[in-house]
Amino acid sequence: MEYWLDIAAALFAFGAAAFWFASAYGDLPPMVSYFDAAPATDPLYMAIKRSARMNRWAAGLSGLSALCMAMRIIV
Repeated sequence: MEYWLDIAAALFAFGAAAFWFASAYGDLPPMVSYFDAAPATDPLYMAIKRSARMNRWAAGLSGLSALCMAMRIIV
């Protein structure tokens, strides 16, 4: 059982690293000025929203990796 928890922790950690890399990779589009508020289709807003979504997945996978390591200590 401990072996499988190690494998799962490593896979979750690798997935988290991949999502964090994906969230930080690439250039942001230029900022455009709007009179009142930026529309939902603004490229900068969409890029930041995508980055936040990738960070959320990465944090979840990192938490699962830590959970596997904690279960390995308990088991």
